Amino acid sequence: MKPVTTSALLDWFDRSSGVTTDTRDCGPGKLFFALKGERFDGNAFAKDALDAGCLGAVVDDASLQGDGVLWVEDVLTALQNLAHLHRSRFRGPVFGLTGSNGKTTTKEILRAVLSRRFDVHATAGNLNNHIGVPLTLLSMPVDVEFALVEMGANHQGEIALLSRIADPTHGMITNVGLAHLEGFGGVEGVKKGKQELYVHLAKNGGTALVPADDDALMALSTLDGLQRQLYRTADHPPLLWRDGSAPGAPLFWSTDGTRQPGPWHPDGQPLSVQLEGPHQEANMAAAVAAGLLFGVSEIDICAALQAFEPVKQRGETVHTGNNTIIVDCYNANPSSVESTLRAFAAARHDAPLAILGDMMELGNHAAQGHQLARDVARDCGIECWVVGGLFSVHAPGDRTFHDLNELLSAIEADAPSGRTVLLKGSRSMQLETLVPHL
Repeated sequence: MKPVTTSALLDWFDRSSGVTTDTRDCGPGKLFFALKGERFDGNAFAKDALDAGCLGAVVDDASLQGDGVLWVEDVLTALQNLAHLHRSRFRGPVFGLTGSNGKTTTKEILRAVLSRRFDVHATAGNLNNHIGVPLTLLSMPVDVEFALVEMGANHQGEIALLSRIADPTHGMITNVGLAHLEGFGGVEGVKKGKQELYVHLAKNGGTALVPADDDALMALSTLDGLQRQLYRTADHPPLLWRDGSAPGAPLFWSTDGTRQPGPWHPDGQPLSVQLEGPHQEANMAAAVAAGLLFGVSEIDICAALQAFEPVKQRGETVHTGNNTIIVDCYNANPSSVESTLRAFAAARHDAPLAILGDMMELGNHAAQGHQLARDVARDCGIECWVVGGLFSVHAPGDRTFHDLNELLSAIEADAPSGRTVLLKGSRSMQLETLVPHL
């Protein structure tokens, strides 16, 4: 039996109402891909998918036969190859975005800015891995005007794979930091892994947006064949800045390299935005640079920035009646915790309290990474509670809790009141569950 070819799968895809890898999402006209994982085998659900009305089921179990059963040698590879072939029909810009921190927030700000001129198809949520990127591409209409693809990785070679699938024409690395150190094998491994986006662009005549004040990214982007669009310095505008360090300090930007607000600031009025901290200013500067590169007007860029609301669990502010909570706990690594803590301190909130949860995937760097976070909180003069086994062992806080239940019990016994509370930790710590109790 010969496997179904990618071009034949494309014909099935064109007749389908979309792809799915989840039997709970199966329905009339869908094309089901029977992926395998550590604890499941999608082949076992192929019949259920067809019974639910799916047009076809892509499987790699040769014993499965019948109408609508499409056998391939490897379902994941078939999904990736199909996504790449579908992407090849798209003629607009494909913008690849990766980085250690700020990917999803930067992607959403970029989407907001670019949508002022284009019909933009962007990664939903953080579907940014070897499965999520193909699903992002396969949900993209061929006639969309702009594709924005977020790419995540926890080991070297992954960004190279995602770049081959998505084949971006343009790209950006937000930053290189202390994230996924276990998989990357250290900071140098992180740099090499993220650079894979630049390498792909260089080989294919692509363009990278690079912050000129980031020495690491400037070095990584010095590649033959890579076209660089530099930004964020006086010599390489646009330039974005705040007039002061207090919370809500006036925000301006210019394109002439000076710190004189551009004419899109009527009467010199600053932008009113809901994003605070140098890390968010870097995200906004990236969006401004991308908007200008692709011809979005300065007025539309300003409107997009002012209308933008923080992404859920990525810096959103929640007022509970007892406290003000800054919920930034979708993910965490030493670099993102440091930048978040320093921004939290610079805002000079009344009665600030940081609750930090364990940071995962640090491997041999766990002790160093957690101690760094604790040292930054101490240096900033912020009261710091920590929760989790890693913090408990490596870097106890002003108050230390071994798990979330222990912390919840302490809050229920004596809940903080009248404070501004920062929640920051890895996704698995689920610190957002503290919000109703605060």
